Amino acid sequence: MIDDTARDPSSKIWYALPAGFFSVPIDALDPEPGSEQETHLEQALALVLDLVPEDERDRYTAALRDVRFMTAQMRSEGVIACSLGMHYADDGSSASSVFTVALRDVEWAPAKITAVRAVSLRECAGNVGLLTLPGGRPASVSDTVITMPALEGMPSQDLYQCNVYIPAPSGTQLGVLTLSSTAVGSRKHYRDMMEGIAHTVSFHDPLPEIERAVHDDAADGTSSIADDIASDFG
Repeated sequence: MIDDTARDPSSKIWYALPAGFFSVPIDALDPEPGSEQETHLEQALALVLDLVPEDERDRYTAALRDVRFMTAQMRSEGVIACSLGMHYADDGSSASSVFTVALRDVEWAPAKITAVRAVSLRECAGNVGLLTLPGGRPASVSDTVITMPALEGMPSQDLYQCNVYIPAPSGTQLGVLTLSSTAVGSRKHYRDMMEGIAHTVSFHDPLPEIERAVHDDAADGTSSIADDIASDFG
């Protein structure tokens, strides 16, 4: 499936996600103050709170406030897209994850140097690797497990995080793909998945080539596109 946002002329980066992810509308959750979008969001939140039992309203209000705060924080760090994933872990339990895409301005340097520099600056970088993407483009990847401190109502827990760094052809922007999950037992699966996603990243509109390939496949009765891949562009 190809998401409608793939045809957005303002798109700056394209990528494909496996099935099991759905997009979070971060623009709608963090609208400009005084805008029409903010009015619509306030109306939607009011409708949600009207359905909540009176004794639960304060808790829901706080949760909604936290969501808006986290969305604003992500956007301040250059995050332009966010998706939530739900998959099955190796033991059959459900595994949830958060996937984000950020575009950051960087000082120009050869692409390979930018990729190495980005991964080396991570405070908790581990299992560092270099990737060669289609067209010979360089990228880097690292993953780690960190322990999150206990919060009110939530115990301490381990969090798996994988980061992929892909320099843009301009040399002045860096794509940062991040996946976080408490399902640390599935880290190998997530690492492999992130490296697979990295190979789909493009900084130019790939749709004409994709649609031409689909047309050619249909004409000769073959299919070179995996059935379990769903495209979600940001």
